[in-house]
Amino acid sequence: MSIPVSYQFSFAAQELPQKLTQISQAALTGYWHCEFLLSPLGKQSWYLTLSQGRVLFSGNQPLSWSTLLTILQRYVPSLRHEPAVHILRSWKQRFLIASQEEQLALLADLVNELQESEFMTADDLARSLRLHILTEFDTYLFSSSGEAQFLPSPQLASHAFIVGFAIDDLIREAVQRQIWWQRLNAQIPSMNCVPVLNPAAVQGSLTVHQQQRLEALVASGRTLNDIAVAVAQDPLDIAKVFAKLVSEALVSLQDPRSTTAPEILFIDDSPLLLRQFKSLVSSWGYLVHAFQNPVLAMKALMDLHPAVIFLDINMPEMTGFDLVKQIRRRPELEAIPLIMLTAEKSLSNNWRARWSGCRFLTKPLTPDEVPQFQIELRMLLMELAPLTSQVSVESVSTYSSSHSSKPQHSF
Repeated sequence: MSIPVSYQFSFAAQELPQKLTQISQAALTGYWHCEFLLSPLGKQSWYLTLSQGRVLFSGNQPLSWSTLLTILQRYVPSLRHEPAVHILRSWKQRFLIASQEEQLALLADLVNELQESEFMTADDLARSLRLHILTEFDTYLFSSSGEAQFLPSPQLASHAFIVGFAIDDLIREAVQRQIWWQRLNAQIPSMNCVPVLNPAAVQGSLTVHQQQRLEALVASGRTLNDIAVAVAQDPLDIAKVFAKLVSEALVSLQDPRSTTAPEILFIDDSPLLLRQFKSLVSSWGYLVHAFQNPVLAMKALMDLHPAVIFLDINMPEMTGFDLVKQIRRRPELEAIPLIMLTAEKSLSNNWRARWSGCRFLTKPLTPDEVPQFQIELRMLLMELAPLTSQVSVESVSTYSSSHSSKPQHSF
């Protein structure tokens, strides 16, 4: 089936919200499949699920029973405990033996059972999906250029158990969320930070009950993302709460890794690539400093002590090769290993990287190349910046790596 030209388009960074709004009047049922061209995956996919023009879901794959269950347990605490867990476990077995068409049909039956058993209300379902979609918008909607194509899927119209949301309303709220994240950035540089109490300030400012609640919230070295998951709240709301606590000096934020974690510096002009690289390499136990502006990166190197520097060859303000020359002119930096990242595979770039004393790492151009890229990247880091016994991948919280909210999705 041919797709109308109006239902496929290219977009620059920041343009996707406007273009989706322009087409929102069409009562489409199916998936907007967006491919972000500046992603380190070459073309990273993201799907926006619609029924009669209303948004049902979003994610890096089409709507499925497994992703929906994960999201419901993320935002509905009662679904994390018995006997709800027992019900979900039995339903998972039914989904596994059902066809794809049957799986989508079974979702309505599962939602009805959860509501009839009073483990979840219709409002819980709507809230969970809305918050998930908005956090996905935080990550994808404003990040990068790419291409979008609409994929019709009439069977989605049968999902009456999901009311859906007006895309215009979601985009307006997403714009306001971006403004909030920018305001909070000074106090909350990352949702992977770990809040630490200031005992003297807390005792002098809070009641005993308030102290106990705050202590329970920040127990066990949990990150802000962990806390948002634990209390089943919007990450943005948690960021607002802790920004106020930080501004009142009741809490300070620390990087979740030990200070013995090797520092990695990453320089690239793509905001999406920066977030993805930082999320991936941080999850391995490294302390990552990411910079979009090479000039600011050079200034930051006055105070940083990176074990390895990764830099993109093709940047608008300054090429990676020019940046190499500046780094090599500084005696205190000349021994730091430099890794050149590029989507190109030309001999010229290989030769110039070797001539500059750099290593060369090619970005994956297709999803199939991602596993090999991650292996090569991990091997480089193990060789050039091995982790100490105190810093390991196991120390990274599962929720921190898989439920990151501020735009920093992993590879």
